[in-house]
Amino acid sequence: MSSETSNIFERNEGDRHKEKNWFQTLLARPEIGPFGVMLLLFGMLGYFSIPEGQFSVNPFTGEGFNALGIRNNFRVIAQLGIIALGAGMLIISGEFDLSIGSMAGFAAGCMAMILKWGFTIIIPYPSFSDGFTIEGLRVFEIQNVSPLTAILITLCLTLSFGWFQGWFIVKSGISSFIVTLGGLFFLRGLTEVSYRAFNKRDDQTAGSTTVTDLPDIKNIIEVPGLGEMERETAKALPNDQLLEILKSAPDTTLTKITEQLTYINQKVAVTKTMMQEEKMLQTLQRSLDNAIRSGNEAMQKMLQAKIDAGIEVQAVQAKAVTDLDLAKAYVDTLPTARPVAEFFGGNILQPVFDWLYYAVDWNVNNFGNRFAPGLYACVMIWLIMALFCYIVLSKTQAGNWIYSTGGNLSAARANGVPTNRVKISLFVFTAFCATMFAACQVFEVNTADAAKGNLKELEAIAAAVIGGVVLTGGFGTILGILLGTVIFGIAKEAFFYIPGIDGSFYRVFLGAVLVSAALTNENIRKRIIGSV
Repeated sequence: MSSETSNIFERNEGDRHKEKNWFQTLLARPEIGPFGVMLLLFGMLGYFSIPEGQFSVNPFTGEGFNALGIRNNFRVIAQLGIIALGAGMLIISGEFDLSIGSMAGFAAGCMAMILKWGFTIIIPYPSFSDGFTIEGLRVFEIQNVSPLTAILITLCLTLSFGWFQGWFIVKSGISSFIVTLGGLFFLRGLTEVSYRAFNKRDDQTAGSTTVTDLPDIKNIIEVPGLGEMERETAKALPNDQLLEILKSAPDTTLTKITEQLTYINQKVAVTKTMMQEEKMLQTLQRSLDNAIRSGNEAMQKMLQAKIDAGIEVQAVQAKAVTDLDLAKAYVDTLPTARPVAEFFGGNILQPVFDWLYYAVDWNVNNFGNRFAPGLYACVMIWLIMALFCYIVLSKTQAGNWIYSTGGNLSAARANGVPTNRVKISLFVFTAFCATMFAACQVFEVNTADAAKGNLKELEAIAAAVIGGVVLTGGFGTILGILLGTVIFGIAKEAFFYIPGIDGSFYRVFLGAVLVSAALTNENIRKRIIGSV
């Protein structure tokens, strides 16, 4: 082939400016690969979670996508997604934060300890009155700290540490990998030391690394005539007090509650009747199998005739709705007296899940009761933060600064981009994401321990890379980070349903996907900038 002919097939710099059709544009998007993997995992989770022996083309009939499965799966995805947003944006700017998982554990510990024991500022000073000792001057103290105050105090601590890490990195020039690795060990050790110092009884040689016995703050309600108490405590009040509370319920509320409880009781009765029929049918089938094995033809004919005729059992009568049932259900409708705790640890989309139970008859468990009350509030927080990050990264000058800082640091500085300020701000943002992650966990389960956030920094980085973020910086999208997070969360669940495969195989799958994604992302980046 002549050199003139070979030049026809050479790539020119101007080729990347040629107009592309929609298909070429779609394939050039870094999210297209993660989107395909996500659909694959959704299919695996849907079909492999269908109970053995049942056949259905509807993936929502399986355990992975019933109401409770959706609730639990999205909780895992959302909590990882919150810190993946911070890690992903920082990687786009060309830096890493390996301390984000330890920061989450530190923030959870701070919140839990402040909520349980209050907040005090003590200034240590040397004393020589009785030999040399170190004493403390108490200058500020808050008892009975509210959820909002606990979160704000924790944010002051975590954001300050995030700012310090970012400032130290840009001023010293040391790799963020090393600095934040040091931050990882520092925060994890400080968290464990703090737990043991504050959570130690007099009869213990070493304190516990878990804070328990926190009240269910999100479910503290104002009970008419009795004041504030936890919802479950209110429902356990003596009968006469419950009936007194019922008198304060509006008529419209009582009518609605009565209709709902009547429906639930009828649904439970029908389900119990079906369970009895199925149990009797299984008994007859086992007897028929025994008759076949023993060669008793007369018994076979009799049992087969009973099975063919169908099983008829006495229908279970629906339980009557009592005033005590109404009183306890009314307590469930009372709004929380701690809206901040409810915002982080409560539920969302309850009306939708109610509709799926009462109208669609889908949000139902095996006993006829409602399966899930709604989605965890962390899903809402994740989506709000994702929308904010998308606007900043795609619609503002700050987003251009982030991309240019990660793409070419020297060129960005030459063009007046405040690269140091960009990096420090993103380290502060990762600390904010870790604190939001911690707040969701603390107010959901009302406990905290030193292991919170363990290895989450690696999962967050992996989710961002799977979603199309390039580790060298300057390339990635919020949509891709969301897809990578969903892939990571669904893979954790999907592989546990595949028959014959150990559930931990999902780590092998994610490892292969991670390396493949890194190679693909780098290839797409080079094609977009025209270097291949």
